[in-house]
Amino acid sequence: MKKLLIILLNLFILNLIFANSPKTNEVYVKGSNINVQKYIKFCDKTKKIKNLYVQKYEVTRKEFEEYLDYFGYNQLKEYSKDGGLFTYNNMMPYPDSAAVLITFYDACKYCNWRSEQEGFEPAYIIEDELPFAVKYFQWKQENGEWVYYVPKMPEIKLNKSANGYRLPTINEYFYILLGGYEGIKNKWWEEIDITKYEFFANSHFTNKVGSLKANPLGVYDIFSNAPEWIWADTNTYSRDDSINYAKYAIGYALREESLPNFNLIRYISNKKSLSLKSPLERGFIGMRMVRNAE
Repeated sequence: MKKLLIILLNLFILNLIFANSPKTNEVYVKGSNINVQKYIKFCDKTKKIKNLYVQKYEVTRKEFEEYLDYFGYNQLKEYSKDGGLFTYNNMMPYPDSAAVLITFYDACKYCNWRSEQEGFEPAYIIEDELPFAVKYFQWKQENGEWVYYVPKMPEIKLNKSANGYRLPTINEYFYILLGGYEGIKNKWWEEIDITKYEFFANSHFTNKVGSLKANPLGVYDIFSNAPEWIWADTNTYSRDDSINYAKYAIGYALREESLPNFNLIRYISNKKSLSLKSPLERGFIGMRMVRNAE
């Protein structure tokens, strides 16, 4: 009996070690008390950056399709916005393309699903289920009259102590983008050739993840292949609306023609605001996951 308990204890310890170790598609990012707001005005200077495991790549079409297949959401593969360029396969031409057409709700649910598949504690508490729809905003008939239908999305809360996958916060996103503490300290982003880091496709489709150069942390496409969802845990750039806590739903991307003597900080400083998105909007938005490393 004693030997069995020792074996079980060792297995428990190994499981804890495994759960708190980076996977092959992740990089370890050491946190900091650095004032990220000093560099990026969108950030909150009061937030400490935790130690994180960050996905090297954005979630791919192939990975997101596993989620769609699991829950039977395959009708999204028939998605066509206007035909032509804006169809499912044209927007994501390769299995390894960065996935788009992801709602904020799908992004949070995907994080929980991946966490459960890999034995982590889900980070999001989703109060209710939202029936899947390719397009949530639509005209419907009620009592013989046409009304513009907008469903009520379940409230989503973040369990900050969970070790499962989640979306980065605003502070975490820009901290990662700048290359973490060492990247900020070394100012590696001054006068870089942005074409080595960013894929310019006129917003028509996403490239294969990892096609271009990684930043100093080993994170690819952070300058944007697909715009990425951010968990906006701040009141400065937030809003509530009739759908839910839409204040948490922010999509952000650096998209502009290549500029000579490009300076990342100057470029971001010239942008007026973050992009507040409806959490039920299926647009050109993808995702990258992080998880707590402590």
